[in-house]
Amino acid sequence: MTYSILLIGQHGQVSTYLQRALSKQEGISKQEGMDLIVAGRDQIDLSKPDTVKAALRSFDVDLIINPAAYTAVDLAESEAEAAFAINSESVAEIAAFCAENSVSLIHYSTDYVFAGDAQTPYAETDPIGPTGVYGASKLAGEQAIINSQARAVILRTAWVYSNHGKNFYKTMLALSETRDELTVVADQIGAPTYAASIAEATRQIVSQLRQQGGIKPEQSGVYHFTCQGQTSWCDFAKAIFVENQITKMAVSPIATKDYPTPAQRPAYSVLDNSKLEKTFGVSLPHWGTALAQCAAETASSKDKP
Repeated sequence: MTYSILLIGQHGQVSTYLQRALSKQEGISKQEGMDLIVAGRDQIDLSKPDTVKAALRSFDVDLIINPAAYTAVDLAESEAEAAFAINSESVAEIAAFCAENSVSLIHYSTDYVFAGDAQTPYAETDPIGPTGVYGASKLAGEQAIINSQARAVILRTAWVYSNHGKNFYKTMLALSETRDELTVVADQIGAPTYAASIAEATRQIVSQLRQQGGIKPEQSGVYHFTCQGQTSWCDFAKAIFVENQITKMAVSPIATKDYPTPAQRPAYSVLDNSKLEKTFGVSLPHWGTALAQCAAETASSKDKP
């Protein structure tokens, strides 16, 4: 029997790589008995929560994957209503639909639910404390899913980058075309997480869900879901240039206080991923390994006519 999957969101970083990982073009859907349906904003508009359930009723699926989100961290400080509509209210509607129709849900959240004041990797059970609107809206979405009692896997990730969309990796490469020196924040610590790594690990989880007929009650809950290891934004920038063989760029450290932004960033965003590995036997690669894979993709894209 075919396992039918609805992917909400079409053009975001994670969605783009999920489509590649779960699509028939990759040979995975046919091999594993999966049918992937991708719904863009014209079909499911998360900025209009009151329309979400009706839109979902037009799909007959076993699993919903939702990587779509309001992710403009700084802009969210002045657009709280929009952030909460997409990240919380619409997520509540998705979760309610899943609970009412026995549909499994995979939803992505963020390290921003934490205050960022820890000194050791955050576990899923550690106290939460978002410091800005974005983190608060994503946390509200998590809580709505849990309160709905839908069978759901909530994957908290962080520092997501890729060759698609707007992200730190692409910004660094773009700046290297016009600059030969940069200052980058060095006192924020986290785990850069390649969107392709997120997609592949998700595919492995989805494969298990198909085989077992959905999410088991004991599997429902929050999981941390980042690449292994840790680094600073400054050292990540240096590694980006090294992996892409950009030798002319000089990168100097700067303190967060010297680079003010509307939203406060967590100083420490490292997440403990052991629960994920224990439950699903899945882990993402070390951030350095994943970065090398991303750089190889960058080089490959340049070679194409």
